[in-house]
Amino acid sequence: MNGRDAEIPPPKLISALRRHNLLPAIVFLPTRRKCDEAAQAVGADRSQPYDARRAEGRKTVFDEFAAEHPEIIDHKHAKMIVVTGVAAHHAGHIPSWKLLVEKMMASGLLNAIFATSTVAAGVDFPARTVVISNADTRGNDGWRPLSASELQQMTGRAGRRGRDNVGFVVLVPGPFQNPRKIAELLSSKPDPLESKFRATYTSLLNLLDAFGSFDHVREIAEKSYAFRGMGGNAAMSHRLWEPFERRARVLDHFGYLNFESEVVTEDGKWLADLRIDRPLHVGEALRDGIFDELQPKELAALMASVASDADRSYGEPRSSRPVNNLLGDLEQTVMTVSNIEWKHGVEPVEELNYSAAAAAEKWTAGMDWDELVSRSKAEPGDLVRLLSRTGEALRQVASLSASNSAVAALARAASATILRDPIR
Repeated sequence: MNGRDAEIPPPKLISALRRHNLLPAIVFLPTRRKCDEAAQAVGADRSQPYDARRAEGRKTVFDEFAAEHPEIIDHKHAKMIVVTGVAAHHAGHIPSWKLLVEKMMASGLLNAIFATSTVAAGVDFPARTVVISNADTRGNDGWRPLSASELQQMTGRAGRRGRDNVGFVVLVPGPFQNPRKIAELLSSKPDPLESKFRATYTSLLNLLDAFGSFDHVREIAEKSYAFRGMGGNAAMSHRLWEPFERRARVLDHFGYLNFESEVVTEDGKWLADLRIDRPLHVGEALRDGIFDELQPKELAALMASVASDADRSYGEPRSSRPVNNLLGDLEQTVMTVSNIEWKHGVEPVEELNYSAAAAAEKWTAGMDWDELVSRSKAEPGDLVRLLSRTGEALRQVASLSASNSAVAALARAASATILRDPIR
C-alpha cells in the first residue's frame, strides 16, 4: 500500500470480510459523511446476502425500541438497518439512534458498523474485526494524525468476549493510509495522561468561598495532577496560579469578589452556582436586565447563543427580530466583559452563535422536530446536543430563585419546553 492507493468500495470490503469469516466488523472512517455514504452503499448492494432469521430479529429489536423512542421510526437509515444489518454510528445521529445501533451490535444482529474514531472512546460494542481505513483523523481544528491512544482504543474493539478466541485488525488501502505509521502506533506506549484541571471563574469562586484565601486555593491547585505534570517546582507553581489570579482580577472588577480582602461577594456566591461554559457573560446579562420580562423562546435563544460551540453552524433558520435585538444587547455585554478580560490577560470568548439561537427559538416556540431538522439542514445529533446543553444551562439559571426569582421561573419554564422528546 502507498499514498496513491484507491479506496476499496464499501460493498466490496464487506463482501471480502464475509468470505474470510471476519464479520461483524467496525469500519472506522474519517468523517460522518463517509460513514453514512458507506452504510448506504452496502445497504443498496443487491449482491449482499439476505438472512431472513437475523432480519426478523433486528425488526423485533427495532419495534420494541421504537415503542419507547418513536423518533427513530422515521430515521433515514431505519429500513436499511433492519433489512441489511449495516449502520452508521457517529455524533451526527440522534442519541436514541446510536443506542439502537449499539443494542443491535451487542446482540450480534449487525454485520457492520461504519463509525468515526470518536466512537472508540465512547461506547463498548466489540466486533470480530476492526477495519482501519485512514492514518489520520478529523478534529475540531482540521486533519491530524491518529494518536497512539486513539488507535489503541479503536483496535481494542476487535474480539468479542465469549465469542472469539482472537480479534482481527485489518488495514485497507486508501489515499491517506500509512501502514508503517499504524504499526508504529500499535507498538507505542499510550499517550501521557493530560490533566483537565483548568482555572475557571466558577472554580475560583467556589474554592475561595470554601477555603477563605488565595493561599489555600493555590495549595489546592498544587495538589492537582496538572501541577505534578508541570514538574512541581516554584516556577510551575507560579505558572499554574497565574490564570487564577488573572480571573480573580476580572471578577474583582465586576464585583463578584474582593481581591484585596480575598472574599467572595453575595453576587459572586450566586455566580459560583452557574455551572455553565460562560458564566460571567450570563451573570452580567442577568445584572444588566437583558433576561428580564422575556418569553421562554427568547431566553432559550439567548442561552443557546452562549451554550453552543461558537464555530458550529446549526443550519438556516433565522431568529425573529426581537431575538436579534436581544442578541445585540447581549453582544454589548460580552464585549464589555471581553475588554476587561483583555486588560487582565484572560483570553475572551467573544462570539455568539446566531444559528444556535435561531434553532433554539424555533424549537422552544413549538416547532415539530422533523420540521426543525428539515428546515435547519443541520445534523440531527448536533441539534440534540445543542438543545440538550441549552436546556441544562437553563436549569442552572432556574436554580437562582433566591437571587432572581422571576428569571429563574422563566428559565424553568423554558427548560421544560426545550427538553421534550427527542431531546430528553
